Parts: sequence; C-alpha cells; structure tokens
Amino acid sequence: MPEESSKPSPEIIDISDVPEQFFEILPIDWKSELESNWEEFRPAVKIYGIKQGEELIGGGLVFSAHTSETDNYPPIAEYYFDNGYLYIGYLWVAEKFRGRSLGDFWLKSIYEMFPKNPFWLSIEDAGLAKFYLKNGFILEREVIFSGGKDWIYVRKSDSEVI
Repeated sequence: MPEESSKPSPEIIDISDVPEQFFEILPIDWKSELESNWEEFRPAVKIYGIKQGEELIGGGLVFSAHTSETDNYPPIAEYYFDNGYLYIGYLWVAEKFRGRSLGDFWLKSIYEMFPKNPFWLSIEDAGLAKFYLKNGFILEREVIFSGGKDWIYVRKSDSEVI
C-alpha cells in the first residue's frame, strides 16, 4: 500500500480582514510598501492567502480599482478597470515552499473565483514573464516611465479563453 502524504493540501483563504498575516511573510520592502498604502488600498483590494495546514505560506492581492499601485500608467489602469479587469499584485510564495507550483495554484484558484473577469498585472522583472505566460497571460505592452520600465500582461476571462 502506498504511503499517504502527511502534508495537508494547500487552500486559498480570504485574509483581507487580517492583512498583517500576509504582510508578515513578505520581503521587508513589500511589507513596508503595503503597510504604508494599506488604508488607500483596503477598499479596492482583497488578499487571498495560500494556507497549508495552519501555516500561511503565500498569497497575493486582487485589486478591483485604480490605486497608487497603478499610478505609473493611469490611462491604462482606467481602461482595464473600466472593462472589468482585476489587477493582480504582490503574488508571493515563501522561499522554502517554492518549486511546488503554489503560484500556479494561487492563480488558478483566483481564475476560478472570478471566472467572468479578465486579469491584468505589471512586472518589473522580465524574469517573471515565463511564469505568467505559462499561466495564461500574454504580453500586452511595455511601459517606460520616469522610474523605469514595466511590462503589462493580460489574461482573458474564462468565458473568453478558447
């Protein structure tokens, strides 16, 4: 008889009411940025954590409206939000849990929660492109602004994906 794994399956939980739980597992620069902007973000964002057993091991934010997070490209943000897109930001998996497809699991779960919504996101690190491409995103545009360069990726809603 095969041995059963003793590790519980990961699950996605809404921790929007206890954001500090997510902030605590983030790199210090992300934590500082989110803590300093949380009052502005709170009305427009949900935090979905990845929980394994009793441990929060990752998660991310889903924005439903323009905030300072998308200030580098206001007209682009307004277009996407006006057309029902949700913005994905701060997707994070604790380093010791990486390589287990938990980021894929988080995105798939979010798609299932919001099947009628398309999604968009921006990345500063071109190395992340492969991850988002394999998860159904396509490169929409490159944006150059005073602080640098971002790449905007979009994913159609499940009803639009063939």
